[in-house]
Amino acid sequence: MKRSALFGIVIVIVVVLAIGAKMSGKGKTPQKPVAAETGVSVEVGYARTGDMISTIDVSGSIKALNAVQLSAKISGRVVSVPFREGDTVSAGRVVVQQDTSDLRAQVLQAEAGLQAAKARLSQAKTSEGVSDTTTEAQIASARAALDAAKARLNLVKSGARTQEKAQAENAVAMAKASYENAKSNRDRMRELFLEGALSPQQMDQAQTAFEVASAQYESAKQQLSLVKEGARTEEIEAAQKQVDQAEEALRIARAGRESHKLRAEDIKAAEAGVAQAEAALAYARQQLANASITTPIAGTVSKRLTEPGQMANPGTPLIELVALNTVYFDATVSEMDMHKIKVGMPAKVQVDALPGKVFAGSVLKILPTAEQTSRQFHVWIAVPNKGGELKPGMFARGGIQVAEHKNTIIVPKDALISDGKGYSIYTVAQSKARLKPVTIGFETREEAEILSGVTAGEELVVVGQDRLSDGVKVNVAD
Repeated sequence: MKRSALFGIVIVIVVVLAIGAKMSGKGKTPQKPVAAETGVSVEVGYARTGDMISTIDVSGSIKALNAVQLSAKISGRVVSVPFREGDTVSAGRVVVQQDTSDLRAQVLQAEAGLQAAKARLSQAKTSEGVSDTTTEAQIASARAALDAAKARLNLVKSGARTQEKAQAENAVAMAKASYENAKSNRDRMRELFLEGALSPQQMDQAQTAFEVASAQYESAKQQLSLVKEGARTEEIEAAQKQVDQAEEALRIARAGRESHKLRAEDIKAAEAGVAQAEAALAYARQQLANASITTPIAGTVSKRLTEPGQMANPGTPLIELVALNTVYFDATVSEMDMHKIKVGMPAKVQVDALPGKVFAGSVLKILPTAEQTSRQFHVWIAVPNKGGELKPGMFARGGIQVAEHKNTIIVPKDALISDGKGYSIYTVAQSKARLKPVTIGFETREEAEILSGVTAGEELVVVGQDRLSDGVKVNVAD
């Protein structure tokens, strides 16, 4: 009975399975293979003729060649900041003014000190000139006096000369002749007077003439005696003393020359004082000028970092300016592309802050060293900024044109198929796909240059290549 029951259950299961299989097959249409005549749906593009430019994509930031951050050179209170952010300032304008009241007083004090030093120098020079003139005059006078004293001493010591003796003797002879003539005339007049032939007055005249002639005769004899006797000892000693006095006077006068060195030192000291006073005045004037902080460039105020009333200390930034007409694009370039770039190459620049705008520029400078971490080089691209739209700090990207091919074959980049060894393209001819190997040249993000394998005007498959093989019929989508 157990066997019969088990056998019955098995039969029921088999019947159920058979009925289920039959029911599941009802209403299902078997699939048919896709007809070869229908074709694979694809999208196509076309090869065209045009100019192909090879560019190197770069990115970086906008910077300015002329940008300054000005700070104070001296400590002082800020009294004026005439410009605010966005204001245009010409070169040399005062952009921050510090208090100058104390500095002006220091300049006046230094000017007075310089005048006093110049006065001392003038006095020293005048004193030197007067002293030198006086000293030389004294020396000349003392030398002349000495010469005269020596001559007098020599004359006294040598006594009378022969000519002087002859003159003295002649004088004695003449005086003797006059004396004898006067004596004879007196004696003759006396006889006449005694005879009463001559008046007393005439007698007195004759006597007076005799006495005068007698005196002259005695004087001539005394002079002759002195000439013959020579100078006395007292006269020689007196002449010698005069010589000694003249020599001492000359020595004293010459000693005055030694004081010239001292006067020269006084002049040097006075000149040093003038130089020191001039330096002090120059420093005071420079400090006064430092209180007026001027901009060395013409530009636009980018940051105003101080206000009137605040203290400004040396080294503390007070204001920043940038020359917007000197901005440039500081681009980074891979070391693999550096050999392609030359100064003067054209470039196009875009900034995210100005979508849709393209700025034309050119390579201005290629920096010679790479960054140690990224191994990238910096290339400066000059960008005209007449409207001032480009601002330092903006992120920018662009492309540097390194080469250009004219009248070349250009295809959509989506048409290219790469197998790791090269490139190929499916062309469409008579509704069939034909696989052609190609050689590519320059590339952009959307297009590629074809050096061989495709001619201008050919249809190219740009979508659906993964379902194609050479010779497969295609259905070009509208």
